[in-house]
Amino acid sequence: MRMPAELFDQVDSHLSFEDSNNFKSVHPLIDIRLAGNLNHYDKLHLSDDDDECWISDTRGKAHPRKYQVNNAPELIRSLTSLKEITVIMKDVNVRSPSSVNPQVNITDCTPYTPGGYLHKLFGGISPAELQLRQLSLHVDIMVESLQDVYCLACPTEDLRFAMNELVDASFSSFIQISICCAQIRNTDERARNHLLQGMQFALKHCNEIGAKTEFVIEPCEGYVDMTVEKGNVEYSFAFFYYNPTICDPTPEDQQMMPATSI
Repeated sequence: MRMPAELFDQVDSHLSFEDSNNFKSVHPLIDIRLAGNLNHYDKLHLSDDDDECWISDTRGKAHPRKYQVNNAPELIRSLTSLKEITVIMKDVNVRSPSSVNPQVNITDCTPYTPGGYLHKLFGGISPAELQLRQLSLHVDIMVESLQDVYCLACPTEDLRFAMNELVDASFSSFIQISICCAQIRNTDERARNHLLQGMQFALKHCNEIGAKTEFVIEPCEGYVDMTVEKGNVEYSFAFFYYNPTICDPTPEDQQMMPATSI
């Protein structure tokens, strides 16, 4: 007795990307029936929180589907309708020498990992092959003091990738990296000066290749911010000390935060 083909669809709609692949491998008929089960997904959301790694169909034709973070490059290749990629990293370890070393997993990367998050995300895929509308990368690092940062420097790995690979892409790219420090100490001055010098050097280089740049310093607030715009890329990096008006979302922001149920 054969199972109704519609039942395969119902079962598959509740499976993760990996479990769906396993389900399709059970029998050729299931594989044929579910051959196009990823066709409707047009958004990929990636995070260092496993529960926040999912693909979705913004038109509501398919249920959101979870996936394992290291399969993101495979999904990017597989999703023929993919239009939007959002990457959010919050649990970032910049305390040890490994923060500047190559990493196997994207969730172990830092803004100082060679190639940055974007190189790891694309996994050898040329951005020119993709029909995206938007790529967003948000990296928020919170440290207690600058002593918790192995090397406070201007992060340029994702900036370099963006300038080399994404400027002429057919989609818009937004990259935002921030470091928020909870404590202000008298010994911070040398590290901050080193950071400022790195930011100025990065902006000088970007100016030389034709990018529009902006540099903001607010000494009283301990806030520095740099922005680079070229082609379809907008990159920003900010360093600041903890300030509730900057770090904590307002009630209006919380109301606007989307809720995704999987």
